[in-house]
Amino acid sequence: MNQNKQPRASKGFTLIELLVVMGIIALLLAILLPALNKARATTRRVKDQTQVQQIHKGFLTLAIDNNGLFPTPGWKNRFGTVPGRGAEDQTKNDHGALYSVCVMENAFDPQILISPSENSPNVISMANYNYASKNVAQDLWWDPQLKADLLVLSNVSYGTHLLGGTRKTKEWKDTKNSRYAVLGNRGVQNGDLTDAIYNASRTLGIHGNDKSWEGGICYNDNHVTYEEGFTPLGHQFARVNNANVDDNIFKADEGDQGGDAFLTLCKGVTGAGTTYTYNITWD
Repeated sequence: MNQNKQPRASKGFTLIELLVVMGIIALLLAILLPALNKARATTRRVKDQTQVQQIHKGFLTLAIDNNGLFPTPGWKNRFGTVPGRGAEDQTKNDHGALYSVCVMENAFDPQILISPSENSPNVISMANYNYASKNVAQDLWWDPQLKADLLVLSNVSYGTHLLGGTRKTKEWKDTKNSRYAVLGNRGVQNGDLTDAIYNASRTLGIHGNDKSWEGGICYNDNHVTYEEGFTPLGHQFARVNNANVDDNIFKADEGDQGGDAFLTLCKGVTGAGTTYTYNITWD
């Protein structure tokens, strides 16, 4: 037996073989990553549309015990000091108060108010909603810390029906109107298509590719569509100067007191009598 025989060395990869393997991996990644990114974007979009639909279902649920009317902060905390009596206090009808009322009434949790595709550092989920802040004897009905101010702090992602004017009287209730938008991904300021405003809007990055706005819109019959513009084809017309025009859902086509759809984020309301100013924020 030859005691001097050396063990045979195992053969490793050559440099060329390693480069070939790395090239194959890089090629596979280049093929698969776009598909994976698209799948993730689709998942976020579907989840977002589901959340919008669930929020509207919360409105519908609360309307059952309110003669078909959707929740309105000014009807909760009315003028005067007697709970449940007095005229509506329109100055209470901002969107932070609206959603805080809904959370307090267990229509949905605060987390559902934040889009899975949210891209603003000013929009964050409210982690510690204070359910103990409700005190009917003191005419306190919601946690005032839930805000809807896109420029400072918003605990809400979604553009919502403005709670004022003829539009509130006509559609802020269970009308089952399949042609009227009440809720959805927020949009460009006043639905403006001028380059300086449109292309600077943070909302282009929610579902689009930073070049175009895309979003889910919920109608008053609770169906949701995915739109790529501000005047949905299935939406009813707005009446402007005695003529029917396509309704820009992010613009008060008929003015603040009009009857057209107008999805916004309102952080506060001032005024009295029949004249009110809605402090709306955009990003």
